[in-house]
Amino acid sequence: MDIDTLLIILLALSFPICAIIGLVLAIKARRGVAALTERLDRIEAELRARRVQTAAAPEAPPETRQEEVPPAPPAPAEPEAPRTPVPAIAAAAPTMPPQGQGFEEKLGTRWAVWVGGIALALGGVFLVRYSIEQNLLDPTTRIILGGLFALGLIGAGEWLRRQERAIALPGIPAANVPSILTAAGTCTAFASAYAAYALYDLIGPGTVFVLLGAIAVLAMVAATLHGPTLAALGLVGAMGSPLLVSSHRPQPWALVVYLAFVVLPAYGVARLRLWRWLALAGAAGALAWALPIFLLDSADALPAMVHLAIQTAFAAFFLVVDPYRNGTDDEASIDWHATLTLLAFAMAGVIVASSVVAGDARPVFVGIIALILLATGIRFAPASPAAAWAALATVGALIVWPIRTMLGKDPGNLFYQSGDAFALRPDALGSYLTFALISSPVIAGASLFRLARSRNLPLAIAAWYAGAATAGPLLALVAAYWRVAEFERSLSFALVAGMLALAFVSAITWLSRQPDREAANIRLGIGATASAALAALALGLTFALDKGMLTVAFALTALGTTWVADRISIPALRYAVGAIGLIVLGRLIWNPTIVEGNPGPLIVNWLLWGYGIPAVSFFLASRLLERTGRDRVVQLTESLSIVFATFLVFFEIRHALHAGDPLADRFNLLEAGLLATESLAFAILLTRLDIRRTDPVYRWGSLIFKLVSVALCAAGLLVFENPLLTDEPIPGGTFFNALIPAYLLPSILAILLALAEQDARPSLYSRTSAILGMLLQMTYVGLEIRRIFQGPNLGFWRGFSQGEQWSYSVALLLTGIALLGVGLLRDIRFARLASAVYLVLAVLKVFIIDLANLEGVVRALSFIGLGLVLIGIGLVYQRLLAQRPGDAAASH
Repeated sequence: MDIDTLLIILLALSFPICAIIGLVLAIKARRGVAALTERLDRIEAELRARRVQTAAAPEAPPETRQEEVPPAPPAPAEPEAPRTPVPAIAAAAPTMPPQGQGFEEKLGTRWAVWVGGIALALGGVFLVRYSIEQNLLDPTTRIILGGLFALGLIGAGEWLRRQERAIALPGIPAANVPSILTAAGTCTAFASAYAAYALYDLIGPGTVFVLLGAIAVLAMVAATLHGPTLAALGLVGAMGSPLLVSSHRPQPWALVVYLAFVVLPAYGVARLRLWRWLALAGAAGALAWALPIFLLDSADALPAMVHLAIQTAFAAFFLVVDPYRNGTDDEASIDWHATLTLLAFAMAGVIVASSVVAGDARPVFVGIIALILLATGIRFAPASPAAAWAALATVGALIVWPIRTMLGKDPGNLFYQSGDAFALRPDALGSYLTFALISSPVIAGASLFRLARSRNLPLAIAAWYAGAATAGPLLALVAAYWRVAEFERSLSFALVAGMLALAFVSAITWLSRQPDREAANIRLGIGATASAALAALALGLTFALDKGMLTVAFALTALGTTWVADRISIPALRYAVGAIGLIVLGRLIWNPTIVEGNPGPLIVNWLLWGYGIPAVSFFLASRLLERTGRDRVVQLTESLSIVFATFLVFFEIRHALHAGDPLADRFNLLEAGLLATESLAFAILLTRLDIRRTDPVYRWGSLIFKLVSVALCAAGLLVFENPLLTDEPIPGGTFFNALIPAYLLPSILAILLALAEQDARPSLYSRTSAILGMLLQMTYVGLEIRRIFQGPNLGFWRGFSQGEQWSYSVALLLTGIALLGVGLLRDIRFARLASAVYLVLAVLKVFIIDLANLEGVVRALSFIGLGLVLIGIGLVYQRLLAQRPGDAAASH
């Protein structure tokens, strides 16, 4: 080593040492000046206060001074020790409260120190990097100098901590100078030890274990003495050191060991000083390093697996096991910070398990993660969600397991379809299925046992155990069925589902024999396992039958769950019914035709099963649930039954009219009429139900159906699909044709809806329905007359014959007479007014259209018929008014 290199090294080391000495001296001088300045300020404030008090005090009047009571004689003085005389002003100066810090104070006393500490830590790391890049020193010398620099920083921090009281700065919070210096030295020590092992191979794994452990213990002890600043900066610096100290040969195993020794002191300090934030920060840092470790060696996932397993165990112990080791179940509440941290580790494990390079270690790794989570959740009630996280980790692993890549071909099914029915597929699939068959029952059994053996367990915590015991195996079965059979028909998976249902039935029997079977947690377990048994049976049907049976299976599961909830009276199961209903609804929205292609023959097809059974199931479920009160769940299930029934009729209509294609992009007159008929029928039904028992489901449902029917009739039947405008041929014969379901049937239903709304809705509702019915009836009569005279094509540009025009007049007169008769017999004023409208239209048509277009006998008959009808109506009204003198007087 030449003299120039030595000088460079000495200068590089002298800069931080001089900076530290200058910093200490500056702090002492600044604190002394601040103390003197504060004392002068107090003296000046006291002088100003006395001058103001003397100037403001008025002189007492003479009479007041004469009446003053003389002071009491002083008590005999106690002998006191002599003391040094103090100026009066200084002795009387009050203690002034510390003034708020300005920008200058913060910048000079706190921020500068914090930034300086960070700069010292980075300087140590960059000094190592510079020596490497310039090849100034051999590796051993570099590591020794780095260690000496770290010791110097730590020693300076400890010396300043012991001198902290002597150099305290009044009125300004401490800037944690000792803590920052110690943290910087700790970071430098970690970086030096890590570089000695990973970069230069100067020490082996055993030595680095001891060295990193010693540094970690030193940092932990120092943090307990120096406060949270050292803990935070030390953790951040230690976590970031591997990013700054680079290497051409990354060592993922060294990083795994390093992070383990870094996180342990953080957990230890958090435990000693009760700094929970530090424990959570350490867990978050370890979790953040999982992906970089995985990416360091793309050909081997074992380091990332070991890292996640170790860190999951650390997090479980320090966040759950140690804090709650003396807790009881009746006082437990869920620790969401700890449980969400464990969930993050579980999800990270699933991501690592998705890699092909995980190989045969995958089931062992996922099993270890699941066991850690399961043991934590089962033993400690505040971490009960961890049991569900264990089930979630296994299900996630089953979903992301790359079995297609490992097999290189489609496995087709759980077992071979020919030969031995129980001959397993190749080893890759065998390990996959073995993991599924072992992990799920273990998690479910442990969770169910914990649920049954715990007394005074809060219901919110018991629900997590019930969910892990029931939902976990079901989701694992669905995941395996998806990955292996790809949602195709599979008798083997149906057999497994049946066995799972039997296992749940056995669990129900075991829970029913418990001594405290009336306890809330036991009842919850019975309800959950009963629902799971029904779900397993439903899945078995789904696996054994075609794809469309999935909707049917879930609907029957909802009905079975409702029956169980009614028999056992478990409120939680009511919400499960609503959740299943939403799942069924989502399934139908995803695939409205139930199956791909043509759903089958007319009426009896997959649409009937896929929509009809859910409609009936949820209707019966609503009736069962209503026995214990009509709440939101009952309204939801009843609404779902109405929705499923509506879609059943809707898709059956389209299936029948479009050659088996319910999703066809065509629309015609007959379809518009049938859909309007459907909407009006549902509106009448819900209106009558609302009259019998007022309920938002019926009220809003009837209103929605009515709006849909009005839109279909006004836009579809009267405008866009009107054969007068489209000239599309009318299917059917002369009298029995598409005009009957398109216009006549909706007009009748609209009139019935108006009658149903007459006494239960505002008058606007019934009048709207009545007007809609009259418009549809008038349109039907007119189009039917034109069908008789013109044939299937009814375009208005084809012209009108004299007989056709005369028939329109007769139809208007007959309709008016019929409405008048109904209005008089039933005393319906609206019908009588409607008859007047028809008669006025007839008069206008006769005197305007018929007079101009008709000739000969037809014209005469038109006028004669109109005259006779009008005279007859006049006679009828005269007789009516004669019988009702009160009404006649009122009319005048």
